[in-house]
Amino acid sequence: MLERYDFPRGILPVGVEGYELREDGSFEVYFPRDCEFMLARTWLVRYGARIAGAAASGRLTSLQGVYVKVLFVWLPVGEVDRSGDTLSFYIGPVSTSFPLSDFAHSPHCRGYDHLPAAAAL
Repeated sequence: MLERYDFPRGILPVGVEGYELREDGSFEVYFPRDCEFMLARTWLVRYGARIAGAAASGRLTSLQGVYVKVLFVWLPVGEVDRSGDTLSFYIGPVSTSFPLSDFAHSPHCRGYDHLPAAAAL
């Protein structure tokens, strides 16, 4: 699913139980429960047990269930854009970018044993 929209597999952590991808690009991805992991050793990211959004080439928009911890507050990530070898995560009008190499491998969720990733992702 991810490669079809020009995103690396490593944007999703290990442990995906399943997903739905509709013809209009809207999607849902399911995990056994909430999943937290470190991104680039600097950002704590949380994916809910269900994340959803809309996928287009190089863009994930209308995201639900994706958060980043800033200081002591969890803020929603609304969009992820790919530009060349960079992924930008948008929290409202503010964004932070990471090199594509940070997503070469799927991260492991903290606090629970992971399940094999869905083969079709």
